[in-house]
Parts: sequence; structure tokens; C-alpha cells
Amino acid sequence: MKIGIIGSGNMGRAVGVRLAQLGHPVTFGARRLEQAQSAASVAGHGATAGDNEAAARFGEVLVWTIRETDPAAVFADPSVLDGKTVLDLNNRNYAEEVKTGAWLTEAIAERLQKTAPTARVVKALNTIAMETFDTSADALRAAGAQSFIAGDDAEAKTKVAALLADLGFTAVDLGTGPAALRAAEALGDVIRLLMIDGGHGGRAHLTFGTLPVPDLSTIGERADSNYR
Repeated sequence: MKIGIIGSGNMGRAVGVRLAQLGHPVTFGARRLEQAQSAASVAGHGATAGDNEAAARFGEVLVWTIRETDPAAVFADPSVLDGKTVLDLNNRNYAEEVKTGAWLTEAIAERLQKTAPTARVVKALNTIAMETFDTSADALRAAGAQSFIAGDDAEAKTKVAALLADLGFTAVDLGTGPAALRAAEALGDVIRLLMIDGGHGGRAHLTFGTLPVPDLSTIGERADSNYR
């Protein structure tokens, strides 16, 4: 898949470099051309550089690495997002929002979808530290690495899940609607609490699993209740 990186900072560089190494055509975009060129140079494999609009025009899937959610503030022609799959990997400001408890409010991905209604926004990779992209896909698969995803467009989520698989992650779909997007973003807040305040660093990881089938007969069946 053709990939456009919107913002070539730490995460944009990390994701774009790995996708280029895995054989995906990549164009890095940035406000400062030299930043995009530096990322493309690291990536090699035919990766190119331009401004954010050039990257958006190039990509079938756009990796959105900036917190700005108004396309008009990023592009001269916001219609470059029309019909594109937009993988939003952003999290809230840690010091100003996460640490003050501003969770489960409107998600960055929600605002982006509202301001770019013809784009197909998928939340993903926001629980993954940039250092993880220096780990081979085989090693991540062996470790059971996962990325939670959320969004309303099934086809877009299928594309994102395929990219995640290339990178070594299994996609865990949280569903659709605001609750799913907010939950996905809140998991990004949780992982950063573990990484930063919990002292676990960039290798901390969240995964979904299921517990064994109950093998005791001591508490009886779940009773009907008003709990929902």
C-alpha cells in the first residue's frame, strides 16, 4: 500500500521507516522539508519526501502523527483527505491532560473525523512506543504484540489491520462510534502511565486475552439483573 506520513517527527519517522523497509512505497511529509528528507534518507527503499500535502496526495493510507485535527490548518486543499484511510496514532498531551485526569472526553480521532467527514479515520498504534518499531515483525509476533483499533469504516480498518500485521501486530478491534474511539485513546493514556509514572519504559505493552473456561461448580450461573 502507498503510505503518506503526515508529520515526520519521532513516531512518523519510526512508522514510515519500518513500512518502507517492509516494501511499502512511502512519502514523508512535514512542515519543514528538511525533516521529511531526513526521515526519507533513514528509510531508504525509495522513500520520498515533501510537504504534508504532497504526502497526503501520494498515500492510499495516511499516518496522521500530528495533534492538529483541522485539515484546513494543515493543507491548502483539505479535500486531499477525501476517501483516504487516515490512521490516527495520537494521544493527548501527557502533562496537561492525562495527568489532570481528562480521560474519555472527545477523542482526537473523533475531532479529526468531524472536520474531515469524507476521510475514513481509524485509531491505531497509539499504545505503541516509537522504540518498538526497531523490533522485527517476527519478534513482535512471537511476543504476541497487539494494537487496539477503532473506527466506523470496516474497509479502512481492514487496510489498517493489514499494515499492523506487516509490522508484527495483531489488530484488536474495539468497535465503532465515539465510545470505541475514546476507549482506544484512553488506552494510550494508560500505557503512558505505565511507561512514565510506573517506570516500565517504552517496552511496556497492553494486550487483550480471554480467561480459561470455568472449571469449578461453586458459584452458580449468572443471575438476571439490571446491570448493563
